Amino acid sequence: MSVLRLEGVFTSTIGSFPLDDTVDNRRKCIDDLISVGIDFPAYPQLTDMNKQFLDDLLDQDVGLIFENGEYRMSGEDLQEPRSVPGLDILLWTIQYLEKTGMRRTVSIKAPITGPFTLASCIRRGKGIFPFNTAVSNPRLVRRIADIVMMCCREASRYAEMIAIDEPILSVIVGSRSIFGYEEDIIRIFNDLREACGERIVGTHICGRISPKLSRLLLKTNLDFLSHEFYDTPKNIEVYQPEELRKNEKILSVGCISASDVHVETIDEILDLMMRFRDYDNCIIFTPDCGFRKLSAQNLSKEEAYAISIKKLKNMVEAAKRFSYLR
Repeated sequence: MSVLRLEGVFTSTIGSFPLDDTVDNRRKCIDDLISVGIDFPAYPQLTDMNKQFLDDLLDQDVGLIFENGEYRMSGEDLQEPRSVPGLDILLWTIQYLEKTGMRRTVSIKAPITGPFTLASCIRRGKGIFPFNTAVSNPRLVRRIADIVMMCCREASRYAEMIAIDEPILSVIVGSRSIFGYEEDIIRIFNDLREACGERIVGTHICGRISPKLSRLLLKTNLDFLSHEFYDTPKNIEVYQPEELRKNEKILSVGCISASDVHVETIDEILDLMMRFRDYDNCIIFTPDCGFRKLSAQNLSKEEAYAISIKKLKNMVEAAKRFSYLR
């Protein structure tokens, strides 16, 4: 594990925003995140996090096809892609920041969809989810992990922070692991972390985090663990400060809802933040998840986006007050 290089209170974003993926919207999103004062803004992930990587693999003929609205394997295995998939938006962001003269002052976070979640999007065989997907096969998960390692190596050339997004893990690791490959989870996370070199690397897993999953994550070499705590307050009970300290982990706390249109007040956010005042000398505050779900709340994409920025402004101000009070 690398020596943690962060100390203090920081803010970041998870990824998605409820806007169409256009150049103008990318500019708007990254400019707004910088203006709001986010310490580690994620690149503008304005497309589906799974499609972002899987569509690139489709184009490279690695043994993946899209049929009847589903990703499927055309054979028994996946081939190594000719080029690194899914990072066009990261590269665009870096070029934009260089062109505008902001690159030296902005620390970018790169969300990378993890191998377990990507595997859960690839249909194979019959049955019910997730048993009918590639995530049920450790060999295929490992194959996809090798591809994601390529993404990690490339992203580490540009991004200061990297997040392996694995929402499926809160589904497949509850009171027990439905596929029984706990050691594979630890090993794959450690391999991905190593592929990122000296960058700050963690995982974002939304949903309810089971004690079993938290114990697995603490055993990894990841630097930070990112979860939702606002809409899933039960997660507050999952980690104890001494556990994180012993395992050299930074907690990344989701402190505003990513799906409720209510704009949390600064005081509401600060109340939640203060429950983490004893969590060592470094903590990161984020939304619970990406904001894409806001567009499903009978709002236009522009209205949903405006709400997400208001939430982030209050989060940044609450983090400033938290830093002063802790």
